[in-house]
Amino acid sequence: MPRQEHLPQARRAVPFRRGVQRTGARPAALIFRAGALFAWLALLTFFLLPSPAAAQAPRLQVEAARSAWDAGSPPAEGWTPVTLPDSWTTRWPGFDGVVWYRLRWNESAIGVPPNPVGLMIEYINMAGAVYLNGSLIGSDSSLVEPLSRSWNLPRYWTLDAPLLRPGANELLVRVSGLAPYQPSLGAVTIGEPHAVRALYREANFTRRTMQMLGIGLTLGMGVLYGMFWLFRRKEVPYGWFSLFSLLWVLYSYNNVALGPWPFDSTEAFQRLNHLAMFASAGCFLMFALTYSEIANRKAHRAVFVFMTAGLATLVLSPSSVQEPLRDATVLVTLATYFVGIALIMRNAIESRRMEAAVLSLCLLVPVAAGVHDTLVFFEWLPTGIYYAPMSASATMLGIAFTLTWRMVKGMRLVEHFNVELQQRVAQAKHELGDVMRRQHETELEQTRLAERLSLVRDLHDGLGMTLSSHINTLGNRGDARDGIALWALREVNDDLRLIIESSTFDDTDDLAERLAPLRHRCTRLLEAADIECRWILEGLQGCRLGGKRGLDFLRVVQEGLANVIKHSNATQVSVHIEARQGELVLSIRDNGRGFVYESAAPAGTLAGMGLGNMQARASRLGGTLEIHSGTTGTAVTLRCPIDVSMAV
Repeated sequence: MPRQEHLPQARRAVPFRRGVQRTGARPAALIFRAGALFAWLALLTFFLLPSPAAAQAPRLQVEAARSAWDAGSPPAEGWTPVTLPDSWTTRWPGFDGVVWYRLRWNESAIGVPPNPVGLMIEYINMAGAVYLNGSLIGSDSSLVEPLSRSWNLPRYWTLDAPLLRPGANELLVRVSGLAPYQPSLGAVTIGEPHAVRALYREANFTRRTMQMLGIGLTLGMGVLYGMFWLFRRKEVPYGWFSLFSLLWVLYSYNNVALGPWPFDSTEAFQRLNHLAMFASAGCFLMFALTYSEIANRKAHRAVFVFMTAGLATLVLSPSSVQEPLRDATVLVTLATYFVGIALIMRNAIESRRMEAAVLSLCLLVPVAAGVHDTLVFFEWLPTGIYYAPMSASATMLGIAFTLTWRMVKGMRLVEHFNVELQQRVAQAKHELGDVMRRQHETELEQTRLAERLSLVRDLHDGLGMTLSSHINTLGNRGDARDGIALWALREVNDDLRLIIESSTFDDTDDLAERLAPLRHRCTRLLEAADIECRWILEGLQGCRLGGKRGLDFLRVVQEGLANVIKHSNATQVSVHIEARQGELVLSIRDNGRGFVYESAAPAGTLAGMGLGNMQARASRLGGTLEIHSGTTGTAVTLRCPIDVSMAV
């Protein structure tokens, strides 16, 4: 039969991110060890698997003799005893032509009609015709170039009288073949029809059905992953695996073809077959590189140069070197496949991904099949059966698992993304609600400020003008009795001015500058009440508060000093204001008589109202107000945060 370079098929997996933690147990190593053991057991099974020839009747006498292409009958001389299966290249090296095989056996005793028997020929390489006792019982359509291809086609007949004779019977098999393609005759089995038919079904399933199934699975994978690559061009490994699968289908067609169509010679057909085999190996190697995420351009370029050189050699080589060239091509192709498989296995070991480990384990089956088929190709095994095309089922299993695993991981990512998206939407809604609430509060504050400014303008234009008019009138009269009234009006006017100026605070106003008018006025009031006042200001250079916060702060200072004047009977008071480490601290201490303070003065009293206002303003400032009072005096401390950027 022709030398078939059936090499292991590969399978495709979607790359995932690498860098998995490598501590703890090593399940990938255990998987590989178990897989390797399985592969070698499978290989041993291939070696020991009995051929249908094991059921051959021992009474057959087989001989072979050469003849010319146009011979219509076997030669009279030159017969040589042989054992089936037989390849004549070892006996007649380089012989192209026809070899006749003569098989003789005895049936039942002479004069007794023989019982029907079954006849099976495992294969005829390349084309043949079968004669029983001089009568043609089967023939291929073309016994000369272009030869029919019967090397993978088992044949079965039920033989009965009158073709089957009592006593001696002779079966002639005319085999037409070419030396480079291992011309040969497979095992011939003669026996009870039911048993021989069972052997025929087994051989037909192995040599035809399984081959067709493997080709169909490979073609399906090639089309599926090719379409996937067309829709997702960035999935480069899918494209290479699709091209590998389609080229492998073209190569595997050699296992089921019954003729050299569309070529007019066996050599042209086989040359294309070897081109497809070698090209598929190169595509598989590129698939392994991209699947293993090896982005080395030099490695990719080297593969392209290697493939181009190999394909050019196969196309341009003369017919005289085809046989040794094919032998070299088989070995190089097998080595290329094994390099690709080694890259995929190394990636599985390094990444420790389950789908990569399963893919590598399934690839061990084609490895075993490739080793077996190579031994058959070089006639080191007599089975004549090639298993590589049938390893497509293992390839399909690995690819299906890898694709399903990736799909499941993708679905999990989508589910996780949906949950995360819902959480982010909820968070965005919450943040949007906060923004809208703050915006609403800002708008309300702006409205209040606008109303306050309107009120301030009215006070300035109305009450301020009236006070100024009365002050001028009393001042011009020069009456000593008007001194107290004039003083009171000026105090009211100063307080009104403080209200007006404080209401116009903005973020650019310096706190020290805003304190100056209040400090001057409060100092005069304290001195008028015979209270010595001491002011200490630290770190206020460039310290700024917003308009409303600045007004609240000044009101706390004003209310604290007012309480000293009205209630403490103190002779000394100190005011300490300091900005430090993002905090503004106000401390007012006097040496007065003090008072009993729990949380606030009784509700409804003036003191209670003043302390309550101070607590409310401290709260709006985002700070705390502490009041400590005793027989030695009272201390009021306000602490509120300030933006560091506000203090230079």
